[in-house]
Parts: sequence; C-alpha cells; structure tokens
Amino acid sequence: MTTITVFGGVNEIGGNKILVEDKDTRIFLDFGEPFGMKDKFFVDFLMPREGRFGLRDYFHFDMLPQLKGLYDADWLNDTDLRYAPPEFDAFFISHMHYDHVMHLRFADSKIPVHLGAAANTIRKSWIETSLGKTHFGDHRFEEFRTGQRIKVGGLEVEPIHVDHSTPGAYGFLVHTGSGCIAYTGDLRLHGPRSDMTREFVRRASEERPEALVCEGTRMDPEDSREDLSEKDVQQRAQKLISSSKKLSIVSFYPKDVDRMRTFRDVAKATGRRFVVSAKVANLLEAFRNDSKIDVPDPLNDPSMLVYVRKMAKPEKVRYELKYVKLLGSSDHVVDSEFVRTHQDQLMLHTDFFQLAELIDIKPEPGSLFIRSKSEPFEEDDVQEEVLMNWIDWFKLDFHQAHASGHASRKDIFAIIEEISPKMVIPVHTQHAAEFHKCGFKVECPVARKCINVC
Repeated sequence: MTTITVFGGVNEIGGNKILVEDKDTRIFLDFGEPFGMKDKFFVDFLMPREGRFGLRDYFHFDMLPQLKGLYDADWLNDTDLRYAPPEFDAFFISHMHYDHVMHLRFADSKIPVHLGAAANTIRKSWIETSLGKTHFGDHRFEEFRTGQRIKVGGLEVEPIHVDHSTPGAYGFLVHTGSGCIAYTGDLRLHGPRSDMTREFVRRASEERPEALVCEGTRMDPEDSREDLSEKDVQQRAQKLISSSKKLSIVSFYPKDVDRMRTFRDVAKATGRRFVVSAKVANLLEAFRNDSKIDVPDPLNDPSMLVYVRKMAKPEKVRYELKYVKLLGSSDHVVDSEFVRTHQDQLMLHTDFFQLAELIDIKPEPGSLFIRSKSEPFEEDDVQEEVLMNWIDWFKLDFHQAHASGHASRKDIFAIIEEISPKMVIPVHTQHAAEFHKCGFKVECPVARKCINVC
C-alpha cells in the first residue's frame, strides 16, 4: 500500500508537508511553515517560547504534528513527546521559499535533506545575510539537478525543474513499487522559463501517475488580480519609469532572480542605474558560479550599483562589510547621500524591511514606487497598512506591476488535463473544492488523514 498524508498545505496557502509512505519507506515532500500559522494565538512580541521549552508551545496549540521519530532531541525538551531515532528517511525540498522549508530546523538532523543545487545556494546565502537568525538545522544537505534519480529505500525520486519566482524550483516524480506519484511544488506556465514547467508536465504525463499532488494558489474563481507575464512587467515598468523625472523605487522579493534581471534591463533601457542592497548583491555573487543561472553582476554591470547602509559597527555584518570597504574606491558602491543627490538617474530596489532607508534618501514628492509582488491576501494585512503609510508620508506615486510565481486557474486545469492522473490531490490552496471542475477524480485532503493511493 502506498499512501499520502498531507500535514500542511490543506485549505491554506503554503506550509506544505506531504508525507509519502511506501512499505517501509517514508519521505516528506517539503516541510514549510504556513503563512499566518501563529496568528491565532500569537502576535508581535508574543511568540512561542523556544529555547528550553523546545516545541512545547507549538504542540500545545496543535501547530505541529506530534510524530514519533521526526524531531531533534533538543526540540523535544519539556514536551510530552519523547525522542526516538528517526523513523523518516528523507526530506525532498521543491524550492527555498519560507512556506516550504522553514520547519526543517525542528526536524531530526540525522534525516537527510535533498534539494536543488541553486536552492542550496540560496539556503547558504540566506543564513549568511540573516546573520544566523535563520537556519534550517544541521542536516546533510544533498544537491540534485534535473535528470538525476535519487533512491531512498524502496522509492526513487526524480526531480524535474519548473519555472517559479525563485531559482532552483522543482517538481517531483516519486516512483513507488505500485506506481508514480507526481508533485508539482509551486510552478507557472507564464514565466520566462515556461519550458522547464512544460518539461515537468511532459514527463509526468508519460508516467500517467496514480496521483498528482497539485498546487492551487490561484484557484479562486473570483481572483481579480492581473495575469501578467514577466515581459508585461518589464513593459509596464519601463513605460512608468521613462515618464518619471524623479527617483524610481521598485519593491519585489529579493530572491526572484528573474525579476532582478527584468529591472536591470529596465534600468538599461531607461538610462538609469539599478541600485540593489548588499544582501541582494551577496546572493547574486553566490550564483555566479552556477552556469545554469544567468545573473547580473552589480559590481561590474554598467547599469547596476550596490547600496550600503549607515551602520555604527559594519564589521558585525560580514556580508555587507566587503561592500562598505569599497565605498569611495569603487564606482559601483554607493550610500544614501549618493542616492539622495542623483535621484533622477537611479532606480532603487527595496523590500519592506528596508523602508527606513527612505528617511536618509529623502525621495522627492511624486517619486515613483512600483510594487512588483503580490498584493496581500487579506485586506487587513498589517504590513500593507504600514507600507501605505510610508507611501503617503513621502507622497510617492504608487503603481502595481507583478507576474505571479503561480500558475493561473486555467493553466492548472491544462496541466492536469495533460498529465491525466488517476487522482488529483489539491494542496497550497484555499479553494480545493474548485479542483472538482477539472474533469478528473479529486481527493481533497483532510489534514493528517491518510489517503490510499495504490
């Protein structure tokens, strides 16, 4: 008997934890934290106690399943779950987004983690630029690329790249003793590398899988968000920036390398220079040794600059210190004073947690602000309110231009149609029931309840 149990990603966006069991072999596909997981009982500085409490607070509010042989001994201190040697064989990570990886830090470090080479590069950069505040446990991290097959117990896992809003994103074909299980991870057909997603769909269709575990982020039948491609984003941004004679500020997910290239190209086309943070420069530098990923080099690209912050003790921020030392000697490293005095010549990348730099930069009223990421899922999103307060305070001209990292409802149905699985299991969606309209057998998962596949 081969079974699937969805421990996270049921009736929610993100938090995927998908357990595949085949005879004596047990693997997890992703191990992330759902968005807003803590919001029901925690807020601001009221957070789950960790340290000597381990996972006690998480277990008390049923935010994590109490599974024997899953967690590291240190995280089981002061809980009712006793430590046991690992009873799970591996984690397979589809991509390095928070909602797919963040709970790896709790898992037993003796359980190996398999992930794409580019995803592992992101993991290392993430740890460095968070100054160790973000970590993923002391696992053995094993890299893979498309074309490889990883044998774990009685299973064989075939990773196939897909297009998503971060490099190193994969879907999986899990070959069991009684058939294939396909898992989409997060994917899209409208991105610049749609060919990779189509390759995954083609391979999955050849297997005629017993089950397709499919993401459905955009399955809302009343989704009013624009359906833009990366090219559409570039064209809209270029038009807006070309017509502005003031500073252009762009905000998007800093690990989205496709979007980074898009705005570098916009800067080049509009005669501006694209200013990125030292954190972004660190990630781009880490990717330069990967021949499979085309990334710009901000220290050499004539259309790019690296921004360094004013810090009392820059030596404590190692990843940024190298750029601080170049300030004044390199034409590619600038600070707030340079940006403030060259506003009409620049396009500045920022994310939410860098908004304070605007106080030093002093953008002129009417400066352009382009948000190039998804609007919030909830109207009462606190960060959204704060962002709009900043935009109003500085009298910025706000615009939206974003290409989603997720396939549209129409494309999801087309993907299912081509793969033609015997069963569809919706995850990573708040609208699982909409999958019943796809024309195939659908098994809407119940959290932590086993589904017999074959």
